[in-house]
Amino acid sequence: MTDDSGVVYDLGYKPYEGQRLGRSGAIKAMIKDGLRRSFGIRRKARKKIYPWLLAGIAFLPAIAFVAFAFLWGSFSPDSESPFGGHAQYISLVGTVIILFVASAAPNLLIPDREDGVLAVYSSRPMTVWDYILGRVGALFAVAATFFIVPNLVMYVGLAALDKAGFASALVNNLDDLVKVLVTMFAYVVGYGAPALLIATYAKRVGPAVGVYLATIFISPAFAEIFKVIDLPGGRFGTLVSLQQHPEVIRNWAFGESQGDIPMTSVGFEPWVSAVFIAAVGALTMYLMARRYRREL
Repeated sequence: MTDDSGVVYDLGYKPYEGQRLGRSGAIKAMIKDGLRRSFGIRRKARKKIYPWLLAGIAFLPAIAFVAFAFLWGSFSPDSESPFGGHAQYISLVGTVIILFVASAAPNLLIPDREDGVLAVYSSRPMTVWDYILGRVGALFAVAATFFIVPNLVMYVGLAALDKAGFASALVNNLDDLVKVLVTMFAYVVGYGAPALLIATYAKRVGPAVGVYLATIFISPAFAEIFKVIDLPGGRFGTLVSLQQHPEVIRNWAFGESQGDIPMTSVGFEPWVSAVFIAAVGALTMYLMARRYRREL
């Protein structure tokens, strides 16, 4: 650099000599940033209240179940708790996931577009799929944690108190853990994919949250209408109930009654709900890639 007198100043510039992490490092950084956003870390206090409140709602009852079983040997979550065993507890967690992804998905995607951050990402060794995997991975990780951790607390905690012995109880109840993992994918993908799809095209966080919650909670009512009307192919309309597809998978996995869920009432097998959830997830990934290919 020079000034008007022609003096040259040495600013001591040195090239970057650290480790170059490449695309994998960029994806990990995206996921880490997504986790911070989801929990309001390094943001204003009011941004932390909502996600941490939901975490408490998801985790604390499971801890209470184990504590009750420890204090009262006759306590049985299956018969004495307000939520029952794993199958019933998942209903509570499912509602938490809906409320969480309703806010988290828009906050992961929309601010990047509003603040022009995508231009910064595109200057890095990152492809459109790297960006999508980073954002989707962060949402999936947190939602899966909300789902798995409380159920794992119940599984391990109650096994430790089992009269048959800890190791024996873990082995005897292993099928419950497998069912929890299978159901987890149905809930996280079934509720997370629509939230990401809406956030991909929405321009503001608030409207995106409102549209998602309205879609999820109103869709069962439309399914009920298609259940009772007599139209050719009308039964396929029951598949619009986005909220109930994960519930069908839960009931199937744990051997519970499907009750009056519209799609099963008109004759659809649980595997149809599994295919529907997978199809919505695949469509969401495709449309996200198409949307962001223009900007990254």
